[in-house]
Amino acid sequence: MGNVVFKYGTLIRMGAKSYSGGKWDADLKEEVRNAHTNADLCIQIRVHFAKIDPASGRTGLYGDWDDKPDHPSKRRIQKWAPNEFEHFTGRLVREAQHFWNGVFWLQTPVRYTDLNWPDEKPTHRCNLYCRFELKKAHTDADAHYTIAVVRVQDSDVFRSDAKLYSQKDINSEQLIPHSTVKFWTHFHEVGHLLGLGHIGYAGHHNLHNDGSDRAYGVSQQEMRDVMGKGHIRHPWHASPWQEAAESFTEIPAKDWTVHMHHIAPARLAA
Repeated sequence: MGNVVFKYGTLIRMGAKSYSGGKWDADLKEEVRNAHTNADLCIQIRVHFAKIDPASGRTGLYGDWDDKPDHPSKRRIQKWAPNEFEHFTGRLVREAQHFWNGVFWLQTPVRYTDLNWPDEKPTHRCNLYCRFELKKAHTDADAHYTIAVVRVQDSDVFRSDAKLYSQKDINSEQLIPHSTVKFWTHFHEVGHLLGLGHIGYAGHHNLHNDGSDRAYGVSQQEMRDVMGKGHIRHPWHASPWQEAAESFTEIPAKDWTVHMHHIAPARLAA
């Protein structure tokens, strides 16, 4: 059997560990293409979940998102039960990967021909199927992100952020007034890891480093977004894959049209 020649290597985002989002690796797997199958564009994120137990004993205090020098906010935490931490992190990874994997397709611009199939005398223009892999890293050094995770009383209030979770973050919440649309913290926070900001409001879109209430949306439509207070996905959420496509192909991200339904390889004119 002949050697398989790969056109694209792995895109590795180098640099210091990021907490603001947008640090990941990506692969463009063109070898899966045929007349019916698009190429896979897969983004991978590795997270090291650091288990936080009280410094001593069964319970203790730990600062949540609101804990600032001028505004102390220490919350009571408790020791993780045997296997409880592993069950939590495993469920978080499975559910968040399922939520973001296989949602988008990027339509290949006509002027880009390197995804045409077959390589010799091509008959079809293949598109990009957006895949996502979320993996647990065993060490901090192997992770794109390190996230501390605490165990609090189920009835207690604990505000998480991009680098601090609690076991409550896989539960649904009802945050939008007069709406049945639910919110899941882990779907939202993994969106941040991908590099997405908050939905914003009134044309102020994809807001980074803005945790104000209006950054989560003002109108019902804005708040329903997963990067607001809901769980609805929209084409703008595909921007990390568009950025990866640009890095691999040098075709601008904006030229990779986003679809939220399957688009088959296009037959080329004879």
